[in-house]
Amino acid sequence: MSIPSLKSLKDIFFDEQKCIDFLFENNILYKPQSCLRCGSSLYREDKLFRCVNRQCRKSMSIFKDSFFAKNHLKSSDTMLIGYFWLCKTKYTSINYITGHSSNTITNYMNFFRELVIDTLEDDDCMIGGVNIVVEIDESKFGRRKYHRGRMIEGVWVVGGIEKTDEKRCFVKVVQDRTAETLHDIISRNVLPGSIVHTDLWRGYRGIEQELNMIHRTVNHSENFIDPDTGVHTNTIEGLWNGIKIQIPPRNRNKDTITNHLFEFIWRKKNKNDLWGGFLSALKTTGYFN
Repeated sequence: MSIPSLKSLKDIFFDEQKCIDFLFENNILYKPQSCLRCGSSLYREDKLFRCVNRQCRKSMSIFKDSFFAKNHLKSSDTMLIGYFWLCKTKYTSINYITGHSSNTITNYMNFFRELVIDTLEDDDCMIGGVNIVVEIDESKFGRRKYHRGRMIEGVWVVGGIEKTDEKRCFVKVVQDRTAETLHDIISRNVLPGSIVHTDLWRGYRGIEQELNMIHRTVNHSENFIDPDTGVHTNTIEGLWNGIKIQIPPRNRNKDTITNHLFEFIWRKKNKNDLWGGFLSALKTTGYFN
């Protein structure tokens, strides 16, 4: 399963000591090799490591240099909120279940989003390759005033998706849809030799000559699928629908949408093991003094 059942993880979420043991077992927390002050051995006492040297007696938190270093909640509560975040549980439900304030829940949702984003590599958003078809399109992410009428606020996002089993993709916020902007985004996210499918928007003109890619188009004013070549952008349209389902209208603005888009990429990359990806992110991220 991508995410284990809550029942199977209940000891981690409702027993602080067992949660701490789990974090050590998974190398999310670790014991320093020796005292930083005198070099003597350390022993653990509750949530502290203490130096065995009686002249030194330096102590340090077991959470030092970990994601939990600046945590104001019990580690078990943090892991429970993280689990609900993975499951895309509604904020109000998390608030009701855990008893923590709305501000606390919102802050931790942002912490976890930033946590997993930091694990993405540059090539996680580089797609395509020789003879691989990549559909590219732009979409307006916005909201409607009073939930009706035409969209009046929002941002433009350019995206691409491979027509492969993996369906790797990229999504980027842009200021405009000019040829200069689109060519730059494509050159940074699509490998040379790719076969690029787009609509007839003028910003895509020149891809073949300038970016060393095969460029095929479909005229959406006439057909959704070109009757002669079979070219379409239905796959990227499906991606837009999936992303918009996951990003609520209140977060479709220039200040917050980028992190939500990166979260989508991370979830897609780790779709077969979200829990494992989450633990890996906790393992590789920390706050250092």
